[in-house]
Amino acid sequence: MSSTSSVVPIATNLSSALGGGKAQTQQIQNQSASVFFASLVSSIVIFGIEVAAFLIIKGYFPRIYLIRLSSPLNPMDADGLPADFVSSNSQPRTYLVPEKERTEPPPRGIWRWILPVYRTSKVEFVQKCGLDAYFFLRYLWLLLKIFVPSAALILPILLPINYVGGKGPNFATGIYSNATTWNNVTGLNQFAFGNVRPDETNRYWAHLILAVVVIVWSCWVFFDELKDYIKLRQAYLTSPQHRLRASATTVLVSGIPKEWCTAKALDGLYDVFPGGIRNIWINRKFDDLNSKIKRRNKLAHSLESAETSLIRNAKKAQIKKAKEEAKRAGKKQTKDEEKQEKMKIDEKASAVANLDGVSAGDPHQTRHNIREILNDRGRQHSRDESKNQVHKRRLVPIPLVGQGIDAVGQGLGNIGKTVLGGFRSVGKEVDERLNTTNGFIPPEDGGFATQLQTTGGYEPPEDKTIAVQHDLEDDEAGSSHYVRDSASTVVQRQESDTRSDRSYNEDEDHDAAWRRYLKPKDRDTMRLPIFGWTWMISLPLIGKKVDTIYYCRKEIARLNVEIEEDQGNPEKFPLMNSAFIQFNHQVAAHMACQSVTHHMPKQMAPRMVEISPNDVIWDNMSITWWESYIRTVVVLVLIVGLVIGWAIPVSFTGTLSQVQYLSQTLSWLSWLQRVPAVILAVIQGLLPQLLLALLLLVLPIILRLLAKNQGVPTGMAVEISVQKFYFAFLFVQVFLIVSISTTITTVVAQIAASPQSIPAILAENIPKAANYFFSYLILQALSVSAGALLQVGELFSWFILGPLLDSTARKKWARQMDLPTTQWGTFFPVFTNLAAIGFIYAVISPLILIFNVITFGLFWIAYRYNSLYVTKFRSDTGGLLFPTAVNQLFVGLYFMEASLIGLFFLVTNADADGNATSNTPCKPQAIIMIIVLCLTVIYQVLLSQNFSPLYRYMPITLEDDAVERDGEFARAQEMHGMDEERGDTDNRPSSSGGANVEGLEDLTPAERDFLVQRAFQHEALRAKRPVVWIPRDDLGVADDEVYRTQRASKHIWISDQYTALDSKARVVYRRSPPDFSEVDLIDL
Repeated sequence: MSSTSSVVPIATNLSSALGGGKAQTQQIQNQSASVFFASLVSSIVIFGIEVAAFLIIKGYFPRIYLIRLSSPLNPMDADGLPADFVSSNSQPRTYLVPEKERTEPPPRGIWRWILPVYRTSKVEFVQKCGLDAYFFLRYLWLLLKIFVPSAALILPILLPINYVGGKGPNFATGIYSNATTWNNVTGLNQFAFGNVRPDETNRYWAHLILAVVVIVWSCWVFFDELKDYIKLRQAYLTSPQHRLRASATTVLVSGIPKEWCTAKALDGLYDVFPGGIRNIWINRKFDDLNSKIKRRNKLAHSLESAETSLIRNAKKAQIKKAKEEAKRAGKKQTKDEEKQEKMKIDEKASAVANLDGVSAGDPHQTRHNIREILNDRGRQHSRDESKNQVHKRRLVPIPLVGQGIDAVGQGLGNIGKTVLGGFRSVGKEVDERLNTTNGFIPPEDGGFATQLQTTGGYEPPEDKTIAVQHDLEDDEAGSSHYVRDSASTVVQRQESDTRSDRSYNEDEDHDAAWRRYLKPKDRDTMRLPIFGWTWMISLPLIGKKVDTIYYCRKEIARLNVEIEEDQGNPEKFPLMNSAFIQFNHQVAAHMACQSVTHHMPKQMAPRMVEISPNDVIWDNMSITWWESYIRTVVVLVLIVGLVIGWAIPVSFTGTLSQVQYLSQTLSWLSWLQRVPAVILAVIQGLLPQLLLALLLLVLPIILRLLAKNQGVPTGMAVEISVQKFYFAFLFVQVFLIVSISTTITTVVAQIAASPQSIPAILAENIPKAANYFFSYLILQALSVSAGALLQVGELFSWFILGPLLDSTARKKWARQMDLPTTQWGTFFPVFTNLAAIGFIYAVISPLILIFNVITFGLFWIAYRYNSLYVTKFRSDTGGLLFPTAVNQLFVGLYFMEASLIGLFFLVTNADADGNATSNTPCKPQAIIMIIVLCLTVIYQVLLSQNFSPLYRYMPITLEDDAVERDGEFARAQEMHGMDEERGDTDNRPSSSGGANVEGLEDLTPAERDFLVQRAFQHEALRAKRPVVWIPRDDLGVADDEVYRTQRASKHIWISDQYTALDSKARVVYRRSPPDFSEVDLIDL
């Protein structure tokens, strides 16, 4: 294990153990081959378990593993699964993915799913997954393009040169027994740079030549890939589908002087660009309104949770009471009778969830689909005209209020009857279905549901009135789409006047339905923040204790009135110094961004184009330019502090990799010498990597919070900032701190005192940590890539967090509908850091190339599968993170060159007596490498200068070609519309809810303009009154709560529509919340 044969002295503290001389430092960093192989075996076992689990369960959980299918699985295509199970579980979340983004089911066979993952064309992949996903996989392919040829070239040459005739484990004997100069080389280090004997220094020319080859090859690949990136991004920017979006023609202008901050002034300034201006949105400071909305939404969720808890507890108390009465009466049911009774209760719950339920306080602010939005235009002829132009498809196949999940393509109705297992005749299967679907039940027509009254079995007290309005049919469309004025059961106030809410006394609840089963102490309570500070979280045992339901009702009603009044009078809020300006032509927007607009610095700048309305961070729109600078400085200081502070736990993981050595040097760790060697090897090889991975899980959350508070205006800018911060952090902590056996403060002090010592510091320390990174890379390659396939986090979320945390219908619905998201800002840096480590060790320790190839290859397969079948990409930056990642790879090349410079200068010869000579035999190699380093810097500067303007902006030369493609696209759309009129698409899957669309290309220009009118309005103006969505029960508690909430205030929207309780008092639901709108999902 040890590199020397000398006796290791016992140390009394950790610092002395880690600082006891050159030989001891080498022992700390130089892992043995046995430790590496223990790590390798552990990773292989984890990999095998995770891959086997994925292959076994992926067919059973299409909700997790097969999201984007375009058609149901064939029962014959699922190996090992019963045909009836497959037919009922093979249509996963197609209702969450637009039709054009869905993927064909994978072929039959355990491993045949790999073929379509590899064969999917570039065009099809970009269409289904977007440019961000494509360029992430292209980035992994770029790394394979570098490391596979490098491995094929370097390994056959350097491995024999380093190993054959090298120092080996018995070198420091005889004339070379001077331990202060020469050391034995053991384990995998025999294949590394340091194994060359001092009398064979001519061999280092091979290292120099191969290093230059790797650098030149990498630089050429960078150039070639960036050139292809620009071509594809420009094709994306000029595609007709993209040019239709408001984001393609809209510019965010910041720092506008007061005299220019009017629509008239901005129109006069920017109308010089081709085509002129279409829309101008001047931003106002809605911070106060936004705070009210956030508080209102938080209280609404609290009220929803408290009401649901009240209803569930009442039901549980009724069930408990019924069991006690049956026990006293001597009635004992058999297991079959219990199953039958539970099945009947679950069927009744299904029927209740399929009914309209009761609703009160609906302000009719929610437009659930495109048609309702367009109807608000007040131009009936435009709507009629558009029917022939709009495709007979949904915008996004997702459950709609009033139309039901069964009306959305194949929809959730089929999911409920297939994936969810339907309502079986066996109670166990019903229970399993509820566990699998997190409470979703399918809609049903007729049957048991038609036997129930519209009030769900609840009879209101005699002094109360519940007015029922039945659904109306849209005769014109021949469908059951939602009509705003034909809501389902609605509670109406008996008062005919429009006076304000009267004072509601809590004592009036003396006859409430819940009192028949619960006591007042059983109701949920909450603590108010101290001193009335609404921004402060509630603390246990501190603050006034109030009834959650009564308090939230009062506060929500007040906030709703204030918010809707403020929304109706936006002019009372002060103007900000920024505006969104939409041009008629895309080229005009790009020209406006690149022009010098104002004669004073920092005025009317910066300007940003390609901003999606859904990506705007409205909280940051009121930040001034000087405040943004201050925030940036503060964030950078915090990032530096984070890097320094994080070195402590990261260094501890590196220390764990030397537990065996520390147990010999630290007396209080001597008990570890009695631990079995196998366990000790696993602790040294695997545990440090796992702890490091856990530490890195927390970091992205912190960095993203800092980047957002930096003041950037869009989520895209946040991801780019996080990408830069995260890579810097990973490179320093995962590579530098682990490689250099000291703290970062010591390194900084050494560099500050002697900057020219950087190559020497790197050369002395980096080779020793090679085996550590072997373990790190193999852990990433095997266990992490397999975990990405297995979707461990999604399984944990669905089967552990869901049952524990999701108590309301909304939470269950949100978990069902929320797709796995990818935050690219923390995705790219992980692989950039691995690639940088590969560059640095490519010549110093060539074996790392094998692990690089395995790592990037396995991750390419895993993430390509996830992109095609699992992940739904909500927003797309157009691949803007790709060039940043490529430029960060130069860091690896620079450290590789600096390390080789230091190593070449440190190489020494031996005289006849075995002593090191003072000459530097590899000085020519070092000088050549210095020249190569300078040329690499010049190359990167020129590459960035020439390519950077093309990353974001569209060249004017492409405008003519783009216009031609626009015309071809318009003609194709017209032909498609004519085909639909002739009925050519009658056999295509379509929803039953009337004319709907999949994207902006399905709308007329007038309809697109109408949607865009509100797109760049502040989110505070577009916020709708939330609904308090509670489950309906057969005891009438929910209906009674709806009525009493309406009595308390007409300004609270509460509903128990399409949700109920099952036999175990668990919440089940049929449709989306009444305040959900598919219009919010449109990517403008």
